[in-house]
Amino acid sequence: MKIVLKIGGNEIDDSNFLEKVSRLVAEIRNKNHQVILVHGGGKEITRLLNRLGLETQFVKGMRYTDPQSLEAVEMMLSGSINKRLVRSLQQTGVDAIGLSGVDGRILTAEKIKREGEDIGLVGGVASVNTSVLENLMDKFAVVLSPISSDKESGGALNVNADYATAAVASSLRSELTIFLSNVPGVINNGSLIAALRESEFEDLKRSGVITGGMVPKIEAALRAVKDGARIAFITDADGASQIVSGQTAGTQVIA
Repeated sequence: MKIVLKIGGNEIDDSNFLEKVSRLVAEIRNKNHQVILVHGGGKEITRLLNRLGLETQFVKGMRYTDPQSLEAVEMMLSGSINKRLVRSLQQTGVDAIGLSGVDGRILTAEKIKREGEDIGLVGGVASVNTSVLENLMDKFAVVLSPISSDKESGGALNVNADYATAAVASSLRSELTIFLSNVPGVINNGSLIAALRESEFEDLKRSGVITGGMVPKIEAALRAVKDGARIAFITDADGASQIVSGQTAGTQVIA
């Protein structure tokens, strides 16, 4: 079974979270499943930009990325965070390999706008080189930074990790895709929503129940299942372990 995990940037510097993720991946590999981890890193990117004296700007919830910022984003995502994850997995006994979307042109992207507004060197995935991923997944847990190759210029583009996950999961037609969060799933009035359909998502978004970083997670999960991934969930590391073991947990997103 092909499993795609998305790891959020807000949790990735938490050693306890990394330990849980590493145990989860070890469990997946011990069951002889293939796994790809796509990761973000927004919180640490912001800290690095601040240290470098570069202003952080957001346009409609997405980071504006100029050439200087892109260097810092690529350094943090494809370097520091990617290798931290690889080390954590290997310390748990998992053979892991860390790559970015640029390597082997795994992810090729095209520049996008956000609701009609320019957001700089930010792209949406146009194609996924599944043959490279499939060749690696037999031997390794693949850790993937969403920095992608610009289809037009050949340079790099910053791609939202949630949307990169959707592209990878749908292209591989993964049997299971899990967007990991620091909460057990989508919550409404203190209760976990076990299954969330697109029409319900739109209603909850309009009413302000679903906001912030949960919005792109759900959008990406919907996109994944619409475009070829079989099942998508949003949950935390404990919930993901239950799902992998065949138990009920988290919020299933249904297109």
